Amino acid sequence: MSQETEEDSVNLLISMMGGDLDPERAKAVLRKHNGDLQKAATTILEETTDSDPIWDGAGLITLPEQGTISQPRTPPPSKPVPLPGASIETEEDKELKEALEASLQPQPTLQPSNRAPDPNWAVVSSNIEAPPGVSQEDQTLNRVIQESLNTTYNDYAMDAFEELPLEKRVRYDGRPVALRPTQATLAYAGLILQGLFFVPQVRETFANWRPSTAEAEDGYILPPVEGPEHMVWTLVELFTNMDIAALSELNVDDALKAFGIDPPLHATESPGDISCQLLSSLAWVAETVLYGDIASVSHHWPRLFHFRYGPADAELNTGPFDKRIDTSVVKVDVRGDDKRNDLMSSLSAQLSENDVSSKQQVIFEPSDVVSFQLVRHEVLPSYSGGQSPPKQRFKYPKHIYLDQFMKENVGLANAKRAKQREIEEEIRSLTLRKNALTHANNKDILKDLRSSLHYFENIANREDPERKATVEGMSMKLRKMLTRIENEIETIESQIAKLQIQSAQQFDGPELREHRYDLRVVLVHDGLFGRNHMYSYVQQGSTWWKTVDYEVTEVSEEAVLNDPVGLHLGAGPYLLIYSRAVPEFESKSLPWPEDVKNSVKHNNHMFLSALPEAITSQLQGQSPPSSTHPSEWDTPSSSVELPSSPRIEPMDVSV
Repeated sequence: MSQETEEDSVNLLISMMGGDLDPERAKAVLRKHNGDLQKAATTILEETTDSDPIWDGAGLITLPEQGTISQPRTPPPSKPVPLPGASIETEEDKELKEALEASLQPQPTLQPSNRAPDPNWAVVSSNIEAPPGVSQEDQTLNRVIQESLNTTYNDYAMDAFEELPLEKRVRYDGRPVALRPTQATLAYAGLILQGLFFVPQVRETFANWRPSTAEAEDGYILPPVEGPEHMVWTLVELFTNMDIAALSELNVDDALKAFGIDPPLHATESPGDISCQLLSSLAWVAETVLYGDIASVSHHWPRLFHFRYGPADAELNTGPFDKRIDTSVVKVDVRGDDKRNDLMSSLSAQLSENDVSSKQQVIFEPSDVVSFQLVRHEVLPSYSGGQSPPKQRFKYPKHIYLDQFMKENVGLANAKRAKQREIEEEIRSLTLRKNALTHANNKDILKDLRSSLHYFENIANREDPERKATVEGMSMKLRKMLTRIENEIETIESQIAKLQIQSAQQFDGPELREHRYDLRVVLVHDGLFGRNHMYSYVQQGSTWWKTVDYEVTEVSEEAVLNDPVGLHLGAGPYLLIYSRAVPEFESKSLPWPEDVKNSVKHNNHMFLSALPEAITSQLQGQSPPSSTHPSEWDTPSSSVELPSSPRIEPMDVSV
């Protein structure tokens, strides 16, 4: 036993004995019992008087023989205590005794049959040899799981597209438009496209972009029909519809074809992985089209999606746009432990210099948008009989500051991380101290003390005067001992709480609060298959909306930040999109291309004219969210020219 550990044990033993135990005596007894607190306490209590109660090795109270009393054990407070000396065996007691005796008899054990498996009865074929190093049982179990997943996935792929009646496709209150692919396995793509629209910097950049193709004689832009510009133009058309369309949901099959998006081939492809791949591809194409002229020759351009990163001890790479040093999506390991159960702690652990096997990574050139893929690592269940740690919800804040990951702040940020580690070590030391006060030899000290105290204060026999004095004396000792321990625990918990606040505030100084990013989009999967089992949260103004297939409902910010769905299925939020904080301003009309706006207005008129009059009367005076005009939905058809572009409608929005 180390000197520090021995001193802690001595102090604890003195506290348990009411503070009147000689330290040298406590140390000698502890050494005699090899540091065992329970045995040391028992020995000291036994040395008081012959009539004193004794602390037995199980952490319970026993009494010396006195008359007919024979070592009464501490019963739970809710159980009646049998009278001393009574020995009444009921019929129920006999049955229990017989059951216990029968349970101790050797029982036959179940063993696997040596008979060869019958392929006719197998869930999957059983006559396939297992790979080297894999048992036949593991091979069969793995293939059963795969067959089950494939069956479920096939049902998911065949999930029918629900066609809504016209009156249920009306967009009320300017709420977000749902984007729906016909094929259920592409639902993740619709959520990505919808989410991008609700990033202010993305929406405004695309509204101001125009293709490089020449204009037609009538002044309309000739839309590109192939290549990267065709993909970006498709997003412009899509976003224009999302901004001013009168429809509450749009089919995006044509848009997904323009991007060349294929459905996942297998059930094992996670929504996070395929969404990350799609978002990365769209971001790369968009950055190339929007800023290709500058990005192809310089490292400095109005970065929308991609930030430049590299080792902290390196200089800025001044080369052009490069996938090896420019990225748009950061993968965050979600392990579910206490230390890395929130976004900023996980990022700090991944990017800081704690891991000696890799260099610290920093941001050289920040971007307007930063996305995080949450990659979950499931903790294996415990098969040793112990209890598995409870699953914890991963936390992500409304705002984040990326200053601590910037190149110019490396020294300051590392100093603050070092201070955090010191605080965490102090918290760990206090936690160990608290555990030593409450548990010993896998036993709950406080529980045993409270049980023993309950016995002496409420149950023990007090009829004999000498016996009464003994019981009351022991009650006083136990009460004093319990109070001391509880007070010390309270002090430790208070110290830990203060240290935790101090640790959390390390990066709150103004010197590390220049680069603020706000949460814009959260994509969630509940762990099951189906278009109704993944959904999005998007922020429009100060309001958060939840989109599940075609259902769009308003939700609270608390619901967005604390969604527990999928917790026990290894699922939950899988993609977070943040963008630079922007000043709060009133919504304004975005400069979408006029021919695209005319196409959407024409579709609006056709759609509204097909609705019953009772419904259209409710829509009088309504406008799309970004419109400053009286109503772009009520534009008379005579004032709307049919677009002359070869691609009038990017998707099916007509009736």
